[in-house]
Amino acid sequence: MTPKNKVITIIGGKGQMGELFCRLFDSLGHITHKIGSRDWDDAKQYIAQSDLVIVSVPINRTSAIIEQVAALMPAEAVLADFTSIKVDPLLAMLKYHSGAVIGLHPMFGPTITSTQSQVVVCCEGRTPQQSHWLLNDLAQLGFTLKQMTASEHDQAMSFIQGVEHFITFSLGTFLHHKNQHPEKLLEIASPIYLAKLLLMGRIFDQDPKLYADIIMANPTRIALIAEFAEWLQNWVHKLQANDKTAFTEEFISATKWMGDFTKYSQNISDDFLNIDLKK
Repeated sequence: MTPKNKVITIIGGKGQMGELFCRLFDSLGHITHKIGSRDWDDAKQYIAQSDLVIVSVPINRTSAIIEQVAALMPAEAVLADFTSIKVDPLLAMLKYHSGAVIGLHPMFGPTITSTQSQVVVCCEGRTPQQSHWLLNDLAQLGFTLKQMTASEHDQAMSFIQGVEHFITFSLGTFLHHKNQHPEKLLEIASPIYLAKLLLMGRIFDQDPKLYADIIMANPTRIALIAEFAEWLQNWVHKLQANDKTAFTEEFISATKWMGDFTKYSQNISDDFLNIDLKK
C-alpha cells in the first residue's frame, strides 16, 4: 500500500450514494469497505482499521449511528458524514469521536454521470489538517468544494431542500388532486415549464421516505415552511382583493433586492431555452 492509499469505510455503503463514492474512492486506489444494515457483525474489524469512516444513512438514524461508529474508530481516523443537515450530525461527531471530524453534503443525487461542476459542501469540525487529503481527493475527482459553517449550510438547506421540495411535493399532489396529469401539460409546455415539470417528475420517481426525512429534517425547516404558507395565504387574500398595486410594488421591491441576479438568470435561461429538451 502506497502512502496515498487509505482505508475507507462507508456506513450505508450499499445504498446508492455509498456505492457511488466507493467506486470513486476505488478509482483513486483507496481500499473501501461497505457496511450495510445487515453487516454489523463485520463492521468492527473494518472500522477499526479505517483511515476514514463516512456515515451515509437516513437523517433520522444519523446521530445514533455516529455514536455506534465512533466507539469503534481509531482516534487518529477521520469521521465524516453525508447528511443533508449539518449542525446536529457535526455536534454528534464532535461529541463521540475525539479525532478529526468533517461534515460533508454532496449536493447531487447518486445517479450523476459526471463529477464535474457537482458541489460538495464541507463543514469544518475538528483538526482540519487531517482531512486535507480527503478534500484534495474530492477535488481531484472533479467536485467543486464549498466551505461553509454548519449553521450557514442548514439555513440555506431550509430553503433549498425544505421550502423548494415542499413546493414540488405540493404541486405534484395538487395536480393529482385535480386529476391534471403532467403528460397533458407537457404537450403545450414551454421549455422552461417543461423543465419544471420534469424536475417534479424526477422528484416523484424517488423514495418518498427519503423526501419525508429531508423536508421534515428538523423543526427549523418545518417552521420555515409554515411561515411560507402564511406568506402565501396573505398573498391569496390580496389576489382575491384584486390588489394589483401591492403585487406590482412587491415585484419591483424583490427585483431591486435581487440586483444583477435577474440579468444573470435571464442570460443563463436564454441559453437553456436554446436546448431542445424533447430530443
